[in-house]
Amino acid sequence: MKNDIDKLEEIRHSLSKVKEHLRILETNVPVEKQMEYFHFSENVRRNAAVKPIPVEEQINIINTPDSPEEDKKYYMAVLAQSGNVLAYRALESYASHPNPELKDWADMSLMVARVSLEMELSGEKQIFISTGLGGRGSKLRFFALLKSKHLKPFSSYQKELIEREFPFQIEKNEGFIDELHIEENYVTLLFLIEISINIKGVLDNLIVECNQYGDFMDAGYLLTNVKIYSPKEIQKELEKTAHER
Repeated sequence: MKNDIDKLEEIRHSLSKVKEHLRILETNVPVEKQMEYFHFSENVRRNAAVKPIPVEEQINIINTPDSPEEDKKYYMAVLAQSGNVLAYRALESYASHPNPELKDWADMSLMVARVSLEMELSGEKQIFISTGLGGRGSKLRFFALLKSKHLKPFSSYQKELIEREFPFQIEKNEGFIDELHIEENYVTLLFLIEISINIKGVLDNLIVECNQYGDFMDAGYLLTNVKIYSPKEIQKELEKTAHER
């Protein structure tokens, strides 16, 4: 867990220097689907002249219900790279009511189209950030798993303290919580926070503040922006902790 957190901090430090040029994918698109899109999009870019038809025809294809799925995927990727205002508006419209099986593809295409258009209009390079959990504005979304010391059950008072202290510490650092779940001996936290904020410092301080009232939180935690851990995955993490004791 420590190595993953250190890597996140290195990335955060680098990105905070170019914050004004960052564009974050706001929807939750699985990383595997993102990689599929990027590989596909790169192949489209390399073979841009294979199916040269006007933008209006490309838009018509993605908006026609009976168009083959592969054609829709292809022309969404083409439109996304065009830097064309009409193409961007068409993708924006389609992404608001896509075919369910193409929702992730439409979201990715719209984000790439936004970056392409901004580069075309401003002449300045933009940086596109995509993570499994997405983000909002200049904030990234993270999932954190924190646990009690020695995996002892939380008392009622400790749960009340967590409910009060966690939101306070996150909001104090320009973030906000999407979800906070307190279980018998662990807490899951889904939150958004500014890229420029030292996330490790926020969580470390959060634990320190809670531990002033009974020393009940473990100093170790899991932090990721790739996915939300399932109950089964969480249990495996807790079993690791129990084994390490």
